[in-house]
Amino acid sequence: MQRSPDNFGRDRQVVWSWTAIVLAVHAIILLTLVGLAVGYPGASEWISQAVQAEFVDRVAPPAAPAQIAQPVQEMRIVRTD
Repeated sequence: MQRSPDNFGRDRQVVWSWTAIVLAVHAIILLTLVGLAVGYPGASEWISQAVQAEFVDRVAPPAAPAQIAQPVQEMRIVRTD
């Protein structure tokens, strides 16, 4: 079954209108989140604390003693003059 040219144009308009609606909704959500982040500077602290509570152990592992690497042999520079 073939479509008439008028029907094809309407289908294309529907697709573009839904695309525009979806993009507009995403833009509104993004602007809202940016506005909240700018309006409430303490939000970064809330996020930081939430991430630390989620991913960081409460008990820190003991720190390993620092060892400075020492070369095994003395380095020599060879020059060809």
